[in-house]
Amino acid sequence: MSNFGNFNRPVEPSAEGDLFTVDTQVTFLMHGQPQTGIITKQLNNSAVVEIDENSDNTDLMVKSNGVIVINYKKLKKI
Repeated sequence: MSNFGNFNRPVEPSAEGDLFTVDTQVTFLMHGQPQTGIITKQLNNSAVVEIDENSDNTDLMVKSNGVIVINYKKLKKI
């Protein structure tokens, strides 16, 4: 049975997610380019990351509105 519409279900991060709590500074690759950001929300297998804006990622910032969901396995703590 699925949980469609059950929006109040608590999010339990995976084992990888235990290392990446909210407000953690992280780095990751996006289209082969290194990016940095801060975790704003934890999900089960991924995190919502607010991307740090710089002169090299203007296009990414426009396309993503400065936010991206990325798997914990692709993140590294700074």
